[in-house]
Amino acid sequence: MVVALSREVCVPLLVIPIKTRMITPEDDLLTVIAEGMEHAGQVFEDRDILGVAETPLGTTEGRVVRLADVEVSPEAKRLADEYDLLPEVAQLVMDEADEILGGIPHVLLTIKNNTLMANAGVDKSNVPPGYASLLPKDPRASAERIRREVRRRFGKDVGVVVIDSRTQPLRLGNIGMALGVAGFRPVVDERGKKDLFGNVLRVTRRAVADNLASACTLVMGESSESVPAALVRGAPVEFVDSSFDSAEMWIPPDECMYMAIFNRWRNAES
Repeated sequence: MVVALSREVCVPLLVIPIKTRMITPEDDLLTVIAEGMEHAGQVFEDRDILGVAETPLGTTEGRVVRLADVEVSPEAKRLADEYDLLPEVAQLVMDEADEILGGIPHVLLTIKNNTLMANAGVDKSNVPPGYASLLPKDPRASAERIRREVRRRFGKDVGVVVIDSRTQPLRLGNIGMALGVAGFRPVVDERGKKDLFGNVLRVTRRAVADNLASACTLVMGESSESVPAALVRGAPVEFVDSSFDSAEMWIPPDECMYMAIFNRWRNAES
């Protein structure tokens, strides 16, 4: 994969999958990732970006729930019946979501941390039977903690992105989404710049972190690959000594063309 940085210079963008052993709640995630890198003959370099999947991260942060321990409310039972969900999963979605917008069989469309996502991040994949995983409590803090640990243990300054997957309206398949970022700017504002023909860009902002999350998702997979992380080298990003959460990657609903139309339709129906 090659990314053009300018008209004059092209540099290779490397996305390296990091295969590991099975990750358990007792593990330190960075230690397991470092073991996988050693087996693959890889080491951290300055200006690398480490992409980390949210489920293994959440597993090591205590974000896996035994469904038998979930107390189901009448409203969760109603949602489960309407959308063909396990009642316990419906309850967890209610607990985790900021808002539930509707759904289709097996999936509820929710808003969590200013982001549209399926089931508020509640997931039964890549956890033992009878369990469900929740999103990390604070992806920004998790990304920053891992970045600082890489610097302390390996002496390298890297970026970190915590990754989930999502679907796009009217598109098949999942792409990557950044939940938390540390060490580089997640969005580049192109407004006011000119295109090749001198036209001034009015609305364009590049979702740098989401694009990198998708590149990582491509090599990590989402089933039995056992690749919880990926190393990105040569990414055209602005490295900074800061961390970011969804507030830095968020657009207000009235400025989002999907949500503006959806809310207009909802208001007309009510």
